[in-house]
Amino acid sequence: MRNRARLVLLGLLLTLPLSTLRAADAVKTQGYAIYYSAVATDTIPMQVATRHGLHRAADEGVVNISVMRGPDAARGTPVAAMVRGAAYTLLGKRLALNFRAIDGTGMVYYLATLHIPRPDTLRFVLTVTPVGGAPIAVDFSRDFP
Repeated sequence: MRNRARLVLLGLLLTLPLSTLRAADAVKTQGYAIYYSAVATDTIPMQVATRHGLHRAADEGVVNISVMRGPDAARGTPVAAMVRGAAYTLLGKRLALNFRAIDGTGMVYYLATLHIPRPDTLRFVLTVTPVGGAPIAVDFSRDFP
């Protein structure tokens, strides 16, 4: 099961062009690893976008969150979670994020789409609460030139 979850996550990451792979990062705390990425949807292959109901465009973005638990959280067990938050432009405009769960072969991840006001740097301020766990703050920025 763990190997399958890792393969699904790896498969999702491998569907992205190399230029977007740097956008995948993690917060590791409380025995969890929370993986996050934010990319413009025009960088996602058509088949992946279609499968997840994403509109491909340079001014549309997607935020992807997944949560793993275990002694070595990077190789742990996928965990369901509540994901909430927003993105903020450099001028402080709040962009609401509504996450939806995607339950894929042994892996649960959460996607939210948003309009990207290019060029801009967006700050993502999220709270991820794993089932049975305490809330975890995830705060990161992405440049969208």
